[in-house]
Amino acid sequence: MVNGNPQRFAEQGYCLFFNIFDEAEVISNRRLLDDYTESGRLDRPNYLGEPHASDERWRAICTHPRLLDAIESILGPNLILVFSSMFIKPPLSTDTVPWHQDNTYWPSVNGTDVVTAWVAIDDASAHNSAMKVIPGSHTGYRELESAQAASESDMLKRQVQVSAQMEEAAVLLEMQAGSVSIHDSFLVHGSGANHTDRRRAGYTIRYCNPDTAWVDLDKHPHDVYLVRGDAGDRGSGYRDITSADGSSTTAEGAHGSA
Repeated sequence: MVNGNPQRFAEQGYCLFFNIFDEAEVISNRRLLDDYTESGRLDRPNYLGEPHASDERWRAICTHPRLLDAIESILGPNLILVFSSMFIKPPLSTDTVPWHQDNTYWPSVNGTDVVTAWVAIDDASAHNSAMKVIPGSHTGYRELESAQAASESDMLKRQVQVSAQMEEAAVLLEMQAGSVSIHDSFLVHGSGANHTDRRRAGYTIRYCNPDTAWVDLDKHPHDVYLVRGDAGDRGSGYRDITSADGSSTTAEGAHGSA
């Protein structure tokens, strides 16, 4: 298992960073999710899509300096924020996430150097369905045509078929709340049902290096945010939120609203 070792990311396709969020921040993150749950603002009982685009509290999680430092150690100093979503498995939930590749779901994103950060809102263990990844599958399994329809109990609509050998090589990512895993957008990963009386929630945040990846704003559902460094040649329409005072500016031509 890679533990905060981005030098092995290119080979393994994933990396773990422990204690990115401290105890007080973990409590704050949970309270924010609880607020959405109790007020009925989830999109589905087990899912919340793109909260960063409309709520600066979620955007603050996405732009946390220690989190961005971890992303920078893998992607480099120029970073854009493109998507985020919360996956929630309530106690004794039968919901599963099939083997899949994130890049399948992002038609507006082009290029390479695209990653997902999985922020542990709750502790994630083998019992409450911590995520599993197949090391190296980001380079050896890029045939997106293999995606098939998932089953009714799956939280996603598509899955990829993996061999028995690939499944045997899967690694379980057990994490305490506040830790973060980062994986390549082509890495094959998934998770099972939650068999415990504890919730398991993870906030997935998607970042790109704008030097090698770009977003077609005509196809994208909301703003793309420049969160660190330079937006690159195709980034004139991205929303720049890198100013030191925390205020945001929008380049001419930006699409959508915050």
